[in-house]
Amino acid sequence: MKHTRNYVGKHGKRLSDRASKLGISNSLITRCIDGDEAALREVGDKGNEGARILTIMPYIRDNAMAFLKGTGEYNKTLADIYKEAGATGIAIDRSTASTVIANLKYGHERSEIAHELVNGRTLENQRHHESLDLIKLRAYIDYHMSQVDHLYSEQSQYARPNNAQVAADLSYRDEKDKYLLTHGSEADLSNLPQKQYLTEGLVRKFRSVMSTFFE
Repeated sequence: MKHTRNYVGKHGKRLSDRASKLGISNSLITRCIDGDEAALREVGDKGNEGARILTIMPYIRDNAMAFLKGTGEYNKTLADIYKEAGATGIAIDRSTASTVIANLKYGHERSEIAHELVNGRTLENQRHHESLDLIKLRAYIDYHMSQVDHLYSEQSQYARPNNAQVAADLSYRDEKDKYLLTHGSEADLSNLPQKQYLTEGLVRKFRSVMSTFFE
């Protein structure tokens, strides 16, 4: 068979060479397309090997990472213990000094509380008035946003059949390609179901139901 479909290869030789070094050459792919059984078996073996690697590598990674994390945690714990021993000694020395400072702080804080009471009353009255304004503004914005959300929800429902059909068409296209690749000339597309959300009958029924519902 004369192949005229390798347009990418003309402009991606370096990438093609890289794929060949990894075991997937253009000639191997071409032989598979031509139905070469040896090539198909080879690609199948590569697929099985790749699937096994995908299955086992997460376990290898998890165990290796668990070992590394465990080693790191061991060393970190030792460091924390030694650091805490030093910190405890410092804390004992500081506790004595803190008692003197605490007495001085007590006197200062009593004076500060008196000043804070005066300032706090003024600030609380201001906060109260501002909060009332924010509550009113929030209520207005909530109402506006609820109207927008409601309109969006209605429009989303109207669009559901079309969106579903687009998704169904894309899915059917992929399934058809896989089906043809699997069965080749023996493929019978009548055996492959296809969803139809927008058939003429369904569209008329949908319009009839919607017009009755919103009367």
